[in-house]
Amino acid sequence: MIFKNSQQDINIEETDDIKVVSLKISGGADSAIVGYMLSKYVAEERPDIKIIPLTTNHPKKPYQGVFAPRIINFYKDTFGEHIFGKHYINNVDVMNTNDDYINAQWDNFFEANNKENIQKNYSGITANPPLDIVDTFRNEKGNLINGPCDNRNGKNFPVLNDYSWRHLTNIDKKGVAELYETLGVMETLFPLTRSCEDHTMDFSSHCDNCWFCKERFWGFGRYI
Repeated sequence: MIFKNSQQDINIEETDDIKVVSLKISGGADSAIVGYMLSKYVAEERPDIKIIPLTTNHPKKPYQGVFAPRIINFYKDTFGEHIFGKHYINNVDVMNTNDDYINAQWDNFFEANNKENIQKNYSGITANPPLDIVDTFRNEKGNLINGPCDNRNGKNFPVLNDYSWRHLTNIDKKGVAELYETLGVMETLFPLTRSCEDHTMDFSSHCDNCWFCKERFWGFGRYI
């Protein structure tokens, strides 16, 4: 199933032997649209595939355990519950470095894989905005705000990394916003997502100041 995009078309297609795939779903806009496209493909072309959602609660991103289930419920209401398996949710017990978060995500995957025999994984990793745009992401003191620590400024990365599909790896937030528009879910799915990483338990608004808020507004022109 091909999803047209001005930055890079997305082709979601699995071979006949693939029966179980996982979806890393954080509650953010990127993984949410990947999950929507995957759900549409499975529901319309491969109902023999089961989708296993995976969420790891980050202590600095406590919205994940709240927003990810809402998004999964939206998929189920739209495409049917029958294409989904158990939603595996775990927590980061120790959060001193980014590796602690990555390790917790692996723990969650391994637990799910032991029970589900996952064959492919889907994630929502995107490209960063252009460097001249990133240069505008500054705080009140004029200092650059830290964003993703990995290299997301390149292009032409492979969309399949070992067993993991990263269909958005060459697409930035403007391209993600385009997908929401072309798929007709800007007013339904997008408001269910959250990108803000300001530590809070009040999820009624975005902080407007963190790197991820600035990226979201640059891409979508709105927060919710």
